[in-house]
Amino acid sequence: MVIRTFEGEDMNDVLRKVKKALGTDAVILGSQTRRPSGGVGERVVVTAGLPGVDPPWLSAGESRSEPEGPIHPETRKLREEVASLRETVLKFEKDWGPKTRDTVMELVRTVESIAGGNAASGEILSVPGEMDVASALLERAGVTGEVRDDLLKGLRTVSYSPAEFQDPERTGSLLQYLMSRQIRVGGSFLDRSGNRGPLVCILAGPTGVGKTTTVAKLAAGFTLQHGKKVRLVNLDTYRIGALEQLRIYGDLMGLPVDVANTPARLLELLDPRKVSPGEVVLIDTAGMSSRETDRLKPFVDIVSREDHLDVTVSLVLAAPAKTADLQDALERFMPLSPRSLILTKLDETGCLGSAYPFLARSPVPVAYVTTGQRVPDDIEVAHAGKLSQWMMGGFR
Repeated sequence: MVIRTFEGEDMNDVLRKVKKALGTDAVILGSQTRRPSGGVGERVVVTAGLPGVDPPWLSAGESRSEPEGPIHPETRKLREEVASLRETVLKFEKDWGPKTRDTVMELVRTVESIAGGNAASGEILSVPGEMDVASALLERAGVTGEVRDDLLKGLRTVSYSPAEFQDPERTGSLLQYLMSRQIRVGGSFLDRSGNRGPLVCILAGPTGVGKTTTVAKLAAGFTLQHGKKVRLVNLDTYRIGALEQLRIYGDLMGLPVDVANTPARLLELLDPRKVSPGEVVLIDTAGMSSRETDRLKPFVDIVSREDHLDVTVSLVLAAPAKTADLQDALERFMPLSPRSLILTKLDETGCLGSAYPFLARSPVPVAYVTTGQRVPDDIEVAHAGKLSQWMMGGFR
């Protein structure tokens, strides 16, 4: 996190300085005007930050102040060098890639440790108890194991001073920032580039995760908010109730609902003479054990071979599930080549942090999250910052 203050004759002058120093990704955190000591004219002062994900505790215009009490000139000089090193690290990371950061940040932490009086040499010493607040916050959120240790280690690289570790609000915000950097999000299905024709979205997943309701929410959103032509298809011929539920949703929204009990029938429904380019086909599947994915694979394979279709499989998982169960489901459904995840029932767990270890290591990004039973309201495109905030503070 880099926070800097810029001053100029007017806003355009200051913005040029911000862009030159921090690049186009800089975020304006606050601005004000001040009258110089000479009393002639006014100057514009802007506080800008980088990177783009700023901790919630950083209020507009806030800047880091020196600790109270006398500061030795050499210590002040070292701290100034630390600030300069941080800016250099950011430039290295932007120009040469993120791998550069690891090596240079070790040097930054060494200088910080010496400047703070925590070490007599280049070795970084750990202050007993300095991570107690962070550990308690992560334990309360349900984040444990190796990912917890990684977050505690990463906390040192984004904090300016060990004293911040004792502030629960700031520590929590820094942890949220670190978590958001590890969560991959995939965006809306409609954001997919290179759409070759009808968009076919197959929702798969274990029993009871809310696939049918999620299909209805997506259908309503695509129809009402995006003006898309939507068709619903049901592959769940095992449960009459699931088919009836989808038909009710289809009738309410005025959408056609078809049933495909064989791969050949599904291919017939997706014939180019029946579905037009730009149309969205949402396919609801039977809830199944992760050991029963062989039943669904022929359906996925036959439509994936059609050049005129843009096919995507999304794995639907419930947030209250245990980390190990989420990981097991992903591994079992990987033969279907899912391109995204949908995380449901966020409102049914008070400890969303238990999903973080899974999301932090998942090779498949999250596209949507659902937050209740209302159709179409309780669904939204996944946002890493919001997910990390819910993980640390609980779903609200």
